[in-house]
Amino acid sequence: MLIEVKRRGHIQRMTYEELEQRIVEGDVVAATPVRFDLVTGDRFLPAGELELFQALADPSRMAFRANLSHRGLPIVTALLVGVQLRLYLASWSPEAESWLQRELTNWAPAILEQGEVWRLLSYGLLHIWFPHLLFNMLFLVYTGYHLERAIGRANLVLVYFGSVITGGLLSMAMSLDRPSLGASGGVFGLLAAGVVVGWKHWDAIPARARKYFGGALAWYIGYSLLSGLRSEGTDNWSHLGGLLGGGLLMTLLEPEVLVRHQRSNRLVRRGAGAVLAAVLLTVGLAGPRLVPLTLVEQDGWTLTRPAYWKEGWTFTGDRGWFSPMLEANLSAATTVHSRPVTAAEAADKLVDRVGSGGRSPQVLSRQAVQVDGWDAERLELRFDLSGETQHLTALVLARGAYEHRVQFQVLQAQARRQAPLADRLLSTVVLADPPELGIARRRASDHPRSWAPAAEHAEALYRTGQPSAALAEFDRARSLSPGQARPVAGTLRVYADYHLPGAAEVAREALAAFPDDPEVIVAAADALDSVGQAGEAIATLDQAWARLPGDRVLRRARLQRGLGVSLDGTDALDTPSPPLDSSGDPE
Repeated sequence: MLIEVKRRGHIQRMTYEELEQRIVEGDVVAATPVRFDLVTGDRFLPAGELELFQALADPSRMAFRANLSHRGLPIVTALLVGVQLRLYLASWSPEAESWLQRELTNWAPAILEQGEVWRLLSYGLLHIWFPHLLFNMLFLVYTGYHLERAIGRANLVLVYFGSVITGGLLSMAMSLDRPSLGASGGVFGLLAAGVVVGWKHWDAIPARARKYFGGALAWYIGYSLLSGLRSEGTDNWSHLGGLLGGGLLMTLLEPEVLVRHQRSNRLVRRGAGAVLAAVLLTVGLAGPRLVPLTLVEQDGWTLTRPAYWKEGWTFTGDRGWFSPMLEANLSAATTVHSRPVTAAEAADKLVDRVGSGGRSPQVLSRQAVQVDGWDAERLELRFDLSGETQHLTALVLARGAYEHRVQFQVLQAQARRQAPLADRLLSTVVLADPPELGIARRRASDHPRSWAPAAEHAEALYRTGQPSAALAEFDRARSLSPGQARPVAGTLRVYADYHLPGAAEVAREALAAFPDDPEVIVAAADALDSVGQAGEAIATLDQAWARLPGDRVLRRARLQRGLGVSLDGTDALDTPSPPLDSSGDPE
């Protein structure tokens, strides 16, 4: 049975099955005149009056097809293009261009360290280079025009800005120290959404509109991705993030004209908006906790630093790393002293060092802690430097003669926000054996019957804060060569510098065994001093000076104590002249 359908002044003949298909596809609408003998006789009646049409027609499907067939202004797409054109024109002013790039680009340091999360949206509207703008706007107009008619304005807004955010997040995570800008993330999200619309609604899309959806867009995506890979200045991570974000959102969304999906669309939009807002809020609040860290190895210890900070030197003369925002820095240093120091002494030296470079240092807090079993102090100081108030959080560790310092310095205004980053950095400090100890240990192990490697190993243990192990190794060195004074002097230094009990007895035994060895004599005097026997220590040095006049080791030790070092007993040449009064005569 043939059926006649009047369209655009022409009569088309088709079978009953073809009419059913045309009604399902939306080509035959309610107002289309239809005639076939069994139902309408000789008259043309509107198809909407037929039971067949009422059973097969889907108003939502027909509205979807009608949207893709009718021309009209895509308002959201036009607004997106207009805003980006206006921003580009504003960038022609050098001052405006500088401000736009400084405040609106996607830049990890500003987002993570200062909470400027608006950058994850604003960068998707910003262009500085005209070819970049032209390329992105062509794709935005081409894709947005058809997609807005297909899925609706609210859905398009969510897909575009959701893709900008996901592209910005991936770009920020993978290109930490590199600012980025441009609509590419949002455009790739729209391309992905167009592919998904074609995949989900291919049968409902009119044949003449199918070239704008589905696999027809794949070559655009492939070409753009390959072009980006060939260009070093292209933010490919933003492209990929936008592609994934747009595809996921469109998988969850449906065209707005499909009435049966309106409620689910609202739920998806609200849910996706809440998730994106929560992500931005989390990044803004927890930024310092999200700064990626990388390992740094120092002299016998390790710590972490922000991965994208740049190396430099701090005002205290220490090697450090500086935030690209120039408002914070981290430094790490090791000082090896001639004698063991305590954590408190090292902390005092740091306060003095800060005071010598800055002004008005104020200790806000000072706490004794331990790191890997070693004594340390954690300090917080406030001081002025170059007219700005600074906040310094420091960890000072003492391990024998080794002093390790980690200092996190930030502008006082940023101190509270950056406190979690300071805590993270200081909590990662791990102590290990200094290189000299490992070398000495291997040498002593390779030469077990030689006293000199044993003595070197003992001295390394002494310098690295292990007095008991040092004494045991000095004893082994003496047993291998009893006549050597070096292990004896080393033993005395351990007793003196670590304030061990029994130092006086050990000193007297050493002096009896080596009465004329300057190193042993000086070490014995130090050991006696350490237990409050200052008089005996001075007498020891005096007796030795009488026996060994002019010895350099003894001379240095006597000068350190303020003792005379003249050879004729007068000390006239070695003591300062009395001051003169105003007449030129001695007072």
